[in-house]
Amino acid sequence: MLKRLHLRNFTVFADAEFEFGDGLNVLVGTNGTGKTHVLKAGYAAKIAQNDASSFLESAAAANMPDFELRDTTAWILSLRQALQDVFLLYEGIDSIVKRGAKKADINVSFDSFADKASFQIKSKDIISGQTGSIVMNSEGVPLTQAMGSPRFVLIPAKEVLTLGWLPAVYDRYQKGDIRIDRTYPDVIRLLLGPSLRHPEPAYVVENLVKLIGGKVEEDGGRFYLATPEQSRLEMNLVAEGMRKFATLYKLLANGTLTPETTLFWDEPEANLNPALLKEMAVILTDLGQAGFQIILATHSLFLMRELHILAQQKKKPVRYFGLYKGEEGDVRVERQDDLMQLQHITALDAELAQTFDFEAALDEEYAGDN
Repeated sequence: MLKRLHLRNFTVFADAEFEFGDGLNVLVGTNGTGKTHVLKAGYAAKIAQNDASSFLESAAAANMPDFELRDTTAWILSLRQALQDVFLLYEGIDSIVKRGAKKADINVSFDSFADKASFQIKSKDIISGQTGSIVMNSEGVPLTQAMGSPRFVLIPAKEVLTLGWLPAVYDRYQKGDIRIDRTYPDVIRLLLGPSLRHPEPAYVVENLVKLIGGKVEEDGGRFYLATPEQSRLEMNLVAEGMRKFATLYKLLANGTLTPETTLFWDEPEANLNPALLKEMAVILTDLGQAGFQIILATHSLFLMRELHILAQQKKKPVRYFGLYKGEEGDVRVERQDDLMQLQHITALDAELAQTFDFEAALDEEYAGDN
């Protein structure tokens, strides 16, 4: 579980801190405020945690000396590669540093107090021409975790169930030659495999089956919608909005997504009409109630309102992070556990303005009729 993410001089953020809850966390902000960057930074940190643990277990089995040095090296190498792959930084790791700054800081904490690490990313030296570097601060506390399947998944904004061919192509080329960030092949790999006999939580899985009209099956890297009454349907023939629900179903059905997994989700509302957005809000709320940590980014005021209504009904707060640009152009963060307390919601301002304009247009039209 991701507890804390503190970013300094990282992309658009001068100084932004995120204390995530163990249920539903919602990032809200207009375009260019770094919502996806927060998801990717958290995801890259989880990759580094997992990969560093793998390295350390191998090193321990080989009786390599200097444990502390191995620990630090594992973290640095793992995070550098993760940031490159997730943000497509093959022009240099320094490009992730905020413009005008000499270094960026990433501080991250996971499940327990001891599970934390701190990193610095130095910008490129314009005079010497040296490329950027990444170092682990002395106060960083490296960690290890139990080996096994990764306890994190990121669902990108674009659908993935028609891209079953992608992992094989992605692995075939040198990193950077194919301009697709690794979140896509990562989630597709996690979608592979058979379904469990009794996936949990059962009521959420059953609700998803009703919504999509069947179950999702995978055969040779291709995904199908299977129903008892008809022959299975290739996923590219299923409505794109429904593929959102189908992706979530498959991750639950094959045991990838559990209460021990952090789910990052970029714009779950994409290609969903209001009726389906209400269903999405119910499913997200139910998963949060069941102990799943979900960190999502959204533009949809409708989805936020539905989540707020359900949070009030179920007495389970949703943690909101309002991202907005300050007077100096840097992005700042406002945190609230109540949507109505957020002071910076561009979507709300735009919708209220449209409502007033629409009502004014109707009044003018009716006045002309009279």
